[in-house]
Amino acid sequence: MEKEKTENACLSCGGSCCRYIAIEIDRPATKTQCDHIRWYLLHENVHVFLEHDNKWYVEFRTPCEKLDENGLCSIHQSKTRPKICKNHGEEEGSCEFYDSPYKLYFSTVKEFETYLDNQGKEWRWKVKNC
Repeated sequence: MEKEKTENACLSCGGSCCRYIAIEIDRPATKTQCDHIRWYLLHENVHVFLEHDNKWYVEFRTPCEKLDENGLCSIHQSKTRPKICKNHGEEEGSCEFYDSPYKLYFSTVKEFETYLDNQGKEWRWKVKNC
């Protein structure tokens, strides 16, 4: 039943998970790590998010080249489909069709800086006077 549920979602959701890649990053605990995230967010189609499992990711909004004109995976039934695609959605909460994977989502530097300020994090570099 669960496999059928995942297959139906893949065929009807429009390929949300096929429109980006996300790479896990360290939780921003230092000024340098916060600065790196600020830098990521200065780039077009790059976002940062925190999943419900408290893992941080940098996300690159770029569609898979195997999506067809209807937004569906053209290699869904193929043996060449990457294993990460086949396994996506098997863990509860990992499929956007059923629920948002995002606990926090940042699209701009301002959003991230506001979050840091609200958390009481010291992220600003001190300017040295000559």
